[in-house]
Amino acid sequence: MTLHIVSQSPHAGSALRDCLDAFAEGDAVLLIEDGVYGATGQHVLPENNTYCLSADATARGVTIAGTIQAVDEAHWVSLCTEHTPIVSWFK
Repeated sequence: MTLHIVSQSPHAGSALRDCLDAFAEGDAVLLIEDGVYGATGQHVLPENNTYCLSADATARGVTIAGTIQAVDEAHWVSLCTEHTPIVSWFK
């Protein structure tokens, strides 16, 4: 089970699209930094396995869609311990 961490806005590059192309059942997606712009509900994301760092969403004025779970830094650490490998998507 891979944890995909997306830190780039879906409006600025292909990181989110590339991540979703590589996504497999059992994987999880975590949106951080400018990647939280993908949490607005305008993009089709995996159900039940998509997370968004709430502090980054708040800092950017992003409202997290109801199908995405908002997480804090402690939950981010838990996701990292529960998944192997961890892949960062940023370009």
